[in-house]
Amino acid sequence: MKNKYFKSLVITGALIGLGFQAQVQAQTQQELEKIRGGYDLNKLEVLRKNLESKTSSEKQEALVLAKKNGWKTQIQNKDGSFMELQRVVDGKPIYYTTFNVDAAKSTRTNHLNSGGSLGLNLMGQGMTAYVWDAGIARASHQEYDGAGGSNRFSVFDGSSSLHYHAAHVIGTIMASGVKADAKGMAPHSKVKGSDWNSDKPEATAAAANGMLISNHSYGYPFRDDQSGQVQLPQYFFGGYINESRNWDEIMFNAPNYLMVVAAGNDGNDNTANNDPTGGYGWDKLTGHATAKNNLVVANALDANIDANGNLVSVSINSTSSEGPTDDFRIKPDITGNGTGVYSTYSNSDTAYNSITGTSMASPNVTGSLLLLQQHYKNLNSGNVMRAATLKGIALHTADDAGASGPDAVFGWGLLNAKRAAQAITKKGNESKIEELTLTSGQTYTITVDSDGTSPLLASISWTDRPGTANSTVNSTTPVLVNDLDLRVSKNGTTYLPYKLTTPTTSAKQDNNVDPFERVDVSGASGTYTITVTHKGTLTGGSQKYTLIVTGITGTPVACTATVPTGVSTTGVTSTGAVVSWSSVSGATYDVRYRQVGTFSWTTNSVSETSTSLSGLSASTQYEVQVRSKCSSTNSNYSASVNFTTPSVTISYCTSSGNTVYETGITKV
Repeated sequence: MKNKYFKSLVITGALIGLGFQAQVQAQTQQELEKIRGGYDLNKLEVLRKNLESKTSSEKQEALVLAKKNGWKTQIQNKDGSFMELQRVVDGKPIYYTTFNVDAAKSTRTNHLNSGGSLGLNLMGQGMTAYVWDAGIARASHQEYDGAGGSNRFSVFDGSSSLHYHAAHVIGTIMASGVKADAKGMAPHSKVKGSDWNSDKPEATAAAANGMLISNHSYGYPFRDDQSGQVQLPQYFFGGYINESRNWDEIMFNAPNYLMVVAAGNDGNDNTANNDPTGGYGWDKLTGHATAKNNLVVANALDANIDANGNLVSVSINSTSSEGPTDDFRIKPDITGNGTGVYSTYSNSDTAYNSITGTSMASPNVTGSLLLLQQHYKNLNSGNVMRAATLKGIALHTADDAGASGPDAVFGWGLLNAKRAAQAITKKGNESKIEELTLTSGQTYTITVDSDGTSPLLASISWTDRPGTANSTVNSTTPVLVNDLDLRVSKNGTTYLPYKLTTPTTSAKQDNNVDPFERVDVSGASGTYTITVTHKGTLTGGSQKYTLIVTGITGTPVACTATVPTGVSTTGVTSTGAVVSWSSVSGATYDVRYRQVGTFSWTTNSVSETSTSLSGLSASTQYEVQVRSKCSSTNSNYSASVNFTTPSVTISYCTSSGNTVYETGITKV
């Protein structure tokens, strides 16, 4: 058995230790390098070490205090849920707990599978999901060794404690269907599992090694099962706390990685809401469920779906935890079906059971999103979506449920995997899915033609920088760092995005809290202008984001390779710079740069209208040029734009206290 609290994962140039090598069976080394190619691996390693040290010290402190105060370190509750002590906050023991209950398949994922109406044969082949949970699944279960091939479930961190909850979650993602009713969303995929101890440092290491998606069907329990007393600090309810921020930091530094989280099963517990000193909305989301960049999943009853995959009706399960967050972000983000889900259990190789809760809705969504990532990769030369793109497509195409527009019960609605897959299929024709970068002070504008029949929907989605954690009860201060703005306009009329106004109502107005915005234009016809801007100054000098548009004409965009104009540089540092230029309709681009006076160019191919240069030398003059590319022709390169990187600034003190400056180094 592993030491649960002192694990060490070492990032190497190729793979990560402690069993991560087995991932190559599901994704090639070349694919992994593509995924993590744009990551700062040194920064991720520093983050992993910091989180590992903090997690270990918090755990040890909790164990000491548990012994002193007579707290249980593990609790098996009467309702079947399992709790394990993690840390102590404000003198209170903080546990992780499983979220138990049932999930069916109302998310139209069957339309993506073999035999589905879309003809895509998406079964999760070559894809891997990660699961952190109360324990691990039984690797020898017949559902993990079926049609998708042998040994599809493995443990990556040395965990050895079997747990029924983990087995059920994992089966919901990848069970092969030996028993047809138990077939998972991605029945040929692989899953790597771990217990929930040291989840953050382990996830950092896995993300650095190319992990794309993970499932977390656990969180903080409201009450002590024995006393019935609320055991969380009041500011945890709806608050952006250190736990929320830590996960946002991991995802920001690994922008292809999406964390999927169960909202919780406290929908019938109004303790926080009834507390006169607290309560905002329903105030039932805590911990990592209040982060910005993840996808938080609510639990619906079985939906009524017609033969074509259209939603007829759906109701929320009353136990599903509602939001929003204290700064009024739309959380939960989306809804899956987690009621009465039949899946694998851990007590034998042929064990099954039906249970209910957001714990089951979450893997229902995780497995479905894994197929959408697979579909995109199949159509885009092995390239995967950014996490913000995957999340954005899911929210953009969800079926509205409950109140009109987004709310804090269903989020953006019930996941519609069929519609999401169709948007990916039609990319570049009847839909736009563009991964872009907005530089500080830049405005991005395009025009689109409505198809005249469908609503015109435009969305932007981005992985935001981690905000400032707080311990103020019901702090309404927005935790959004880079605030992008989306507008759609035509003939002097401007259409605005949604923003929550109460937990069950929204309005179309400026949104300054959510890292996802959607503008809906009903009855659209003709040509519309889509504009993306930002407020203030962008932290970091730029922000990657994804623009998604549906309901547009299928007429191909004419591409004429003309020399790009407006080439400029911003955010110049001693080692890097951001290059931007004006868009050429339908084109991709080559950006080349070199040190002035040298002959050899470095060339990058990009599909956006800006790119970041890295690895530059300090105090050096460079020149950069851009050309556009259509299917059969290239333009000439633009005229050179020159820029000079500044010198490195270093200061240090001698033993006598005087500041010493080295020759050639800027003085400070």
